[in-house]
Amino acid sequence: MIKKIVYGLCLVFLAALFLSPQVYLYLIPKLSDFSSVLLNENTLKAITNTLFVSLTVAACCLLIGLPLAWLLTRTNLPYKSFFRSGFCLPYAIPPFVGAIGWIILANPTSGVLNQWLGLHLNIYSYAGLIWVETSFLFTFVLLTALTVLDQMDSSLEEAARLSGANGLRVFIDIALPLLKPAILSGFLLSFLATAASFGVPALIGGPARIYLMTTQIYTYQRMGTANGLQMSIAVSVILGIATLVLLYGTQLFFSSSKNYTVGGKTSRPSLVPLNGWKKPVTVFLSILLFIIFILPLCGVLLSALSAVQGSWTLSGLTLDNFDRVVFETEETARALRQSLFLGLGSALICTAFAFIFNYFIYRTKWFGRTFASVIASMPFSTPGTVLALAFILSFSRGFFGIGPSLYNTLFLILLAYIVKYMSLSIKTVGDGYQQIHPSLEEAARISGADWWTIMKTIYLPLLKTALIASMFLVFMPVISELTMTILLTGPGLETIGTLIFSLQEYSDMSGGGASVLSIIVVMFILILNFSLKFLSKGRYGL
Repeated sequence: MIKKIVYGLCLVFLAALFLSPQVYLYLIPKLSDFSSVLLNENTLKAITNTLFVSLTVAACCLLIGLPLAWLLTRTNLPYKSFFRSGFCLPYAIPPFVGAIGWIILANPTSGVLNQWLGLHLNIYSYAGLIWVETSFLFTFVLLTALTVLDQMDSSLEEAARLSGANGLRVFIDIALPLLKPAILSGFLLSFLATAASFGVPALIGGPARIYLMTTQIYTYQRMGTANGLQMSIAVSVILGIATLVLLYGTQLFFSSSKNYTVGGKTSRPSLVPLNGWKKPVTVFLSILLFIIFILPLCGVLLSALSAVQGSWTLSGLTLDNFDRVVFETEETARALRQSLFLGLGSALICTAFAFIFNYFIYRTKWFGRTFASVIASMPFSTPGTVLALAFILSFSRGFFGIGPSLYNTLFLILLAYIVKYMSLSIKTVGDGYQQIHPSLEEAARISGADWWTIMKTIYLPLLKTALIASMFLVFMPVISELTMTILLTGPGLETIGTLIFSLQEYSDMSGGGASVLSIIVVMFILILNFSLKFLSKGRYGL
């Protein structure tokens, strides 16, 4: 009986928080609202810019991610473990931190590279926006391709080599067709991530007057008028519907097309020898890793240590910015405290729910469990600005008019984080459930154990590693989240992400404050990542 009650509460929780706010948002606009938005020149330009930038970034991600995945899995490239971790790490770093780094490096008036090397770079351009997005989002393609290539039986490629095919021909004729689902998934993920991003378009596109749909939604919402709110709702619905159509279309494509991958591992996979190309490729990848990942972080560190922003000299390095921002700025302590509360709260709640909910997915055949799992996963693919606006409308006057208003409260931000990142916990804990044989539960039942005892004595100890990984994976993006929080935050509700954004944009007259907090966030995320990798013995983490 208790099991059915818990399952019913899980369904109510999903319906109330995951489904209702988005459905409510989509039902608000009228046809006249869509027509007025689509006839607005600024909105049309934002839609055009979003399509152009997202498609270009997705294509560039394929050009970087696919060859890189092949080199890391199918060649005798030296230092593969180092390169693999290095190129995957940008996935864990907030892209807006990279944007700050490239602003410091390639600002047309005071950029470090322009001053030191005499270059004429201008980050405030379409090229700059596309480059920064690509340098972080290519990891979507890389990670999906690495997963497929790691699981693929390399004997298929070895057979082709024995037939006389060279390495390039094997990749084109064997690996590439099998990688088709990964290519499409990586392309779609990088496209949607670009379309849904806010930090990079705001920091780089804003000064260049390159507005995307997310920044246009933010602009309309911050107008503070009824018309501005209606415009932001209409644009959000257009963006949300476009995302759902893309995801559904991709799902139909995968279900209708037949792609067979032979899994398993040979005892000793044959690697393609790079021969004379080994050193040039190693040098090239080292330079690429330095430019993509290390260089912007060096720019952020230089800014954090510089007493005078724009005057980039080694003699001007100091720790005064750290002292000013960490110990003398009132908002910093509040932002750190609130970010830790939101991160730990959302990680604990997501993990606890995933622990209970996954039991019904993998250990029962009850009605509605498949649909419920889809509902739980949808918000992760929904653009953050769309989700934030849905929560503002649903909870600004209580929950659809019932109870107290949650607008401008930490609790509303916490709910948004839980809904957005629940999918990470469900996927991680679900992987753990699939590795536990049902016979353990059957033996416990024969011994007289009830459901709650089984959960505590069997599943909880065996899922310990997956539960810890789930908490880490939710905590890491939440601690520096910006896209949703920028719409949900209010006076006194600073988080690390919004404080970095405000310091970078307008509220730090001395400069360097955003870089100081960015360095703290990066170090914190890297420590968390490698701790997770150590605790899970390499199973989780980058």
